[in-house]
Amino acid sequence: LFMVTKVFEWLQFETVEHMDLEAKKIYETVKEYSKKNHSNMDCFVCFILSHGEKDKIKGTDDEFVNIKDLLTCFSGSNCPSLAGKPKLFFIQACQGSVGHPAVTVQEDCSGHLEMDAIPLPSIPDQADVLVGMATVEDFECYRCIKTGSVYIQCLCDKMDRKDIVTILTEVNKEVGRKVLNGWKQMPKITSTLRKQFIFQIPQCQSTIK
Repeated sequence: LFMVTKVFEWLQFETVEHMDLEAKKIYETVKEYSKKNHSNMDCFVCFILSHGEKDKIKGTDDEFVNIKDLLTCFSGSNCPSLAGKPKLFFIQACQGSVGHPAVTVQEDCSGHLEMDAIPLPSIPDQADVLVGMATVEDFECYRCIKTGSVYIQCLCDKMDRKDIVTILTEVNKEVGRKVLNGWKQMPKITSTLRKQFIFQIPQCQSTIK
């Protein structure tokens, strides 16, 4: 979590942390942010680091909240001040209780963003949402005692001038390359972004200190 805060403060985001929330409070907190006026904001980014099961996040009370319910809070109709703006969610939580097996393959021999902001008369209600999951459905994800989440660490290391989908594709490759507790981990990208999204690197410095 420290690395996430450090990276996004470096990217000049306004950051807020909420720790150790029960399931109901997770939903209430997300819903509260969706009701705020984001008219002066370029985008919204949310990281959720917890335990979970398929399509759900676990609170500190061992109850669950549906990921879909959290995302619905930020639909165009429920959060009009962010309609047409990118909404990024990164979720570090197991989506099952089994390890992801490995297979052998044969190699083939062969503002805070830069976006094209042309106003449109209407957009789909679920447009402009990207969800980065630490793992695909039904499988576990892993964290190291010293460095924390493998997925989050890799993501934070790659915040540069590439677009977010390219960054996450590189994260998929790097995390998928590792062997963790004898198993593999395969992150997942789901996106309804209609335009390329690129984090703007502060001009005064090119690396995180």
